Amino acid sequence: MDGSLALVPRLLRDPAAYFEGVRRSKNLSSSINWLLVSSVVCLSLYGFVMGLAHSPWQALSSAVKMPILVIGAGLLCLPALYFSALMVGTPLRLAQIAAVVLAGGSVMAVSLLGLTPVILMFVLTSRSYGFFQLLIVASVALSGCAGFIYLWRGVLWVNLFGGRVRAGVQQLLMGIWLALYAFVGSQMAWRLSPFVGDPETPFVFVQPSRGNLYVDVMHAVERTLGLHGAIWDAPPVWIGGACLIPLIVLIVGTGLIASAEEA
Repeated sequence: MDGSLALVPRLLRDPAAYFEGVRRSKNLSSSINWLLVSSVVCLSLYGFVMGLAHSPWQALSSAVKMPILVIGAGLLCLPALYFSALMVGTPLRLAQIAAVVLAGGSVMAVSLLGLTPVILMFVLTSRSYGFFQLLIVASVALSGCAGFIYLWRGVLWVNLFGGRVRAGVQQLLMGIWLALYAFVGSQMAWRLSPFVGDPETPFVFVQPSRGNLYVDVMHAVERTLGLHGAIWDAPPVWIGGACLIPLIVLIVGTGLIASAEEA
């Protein structure tokens, strides 16, 4: 694995060579650094063009927040993946697992960069805020799926779980971790918003505190169904504890599975 901005295109063309290099710890530090650089560049360009739908200030704001969102969510969830793999005897170091996770994020970032001209065209020709929101959500979702595919392939290639658990169990663990990644990423996006910004409203870097995305969704369901009560009016400590449930399930579940496999 050579360290340069061409690392991600080479990853896309020949993922097996990249993940084999990760498995062998070949030029690992250089690869991680260049993945981070290329991801930040791609995500910042996409965020800048996306924010132009509102104003130049929103463009600069989104250029800063997009790398924080995508890379930050992956790094926040990295310890959960590492310790769950460690419990089942992975031979990999944290840096190797980080290289796999960053590879998925880099593929997502490059995919978003490829869609940036399309976003720019609609920025210049359309004033429909609702349509533009849907376009952004669709582009991020498609790019995220591409990143998850490469991440999943990388996990299988480097044998993340050390071959001590069955393939079906490995898929289950990865599915739980990806759900955790999506859980954390969606909450981060909620707190860092707006990314696009309604052109009819003034620019703000981040919206005032709106609590927790999932609690707000529950409140919306409550209002829709005409329910009244304090079932979701939980204190912040309870909310924070609820957000840790997927992490606890991942770690404890992995330990139980590992014990069952060795029994």
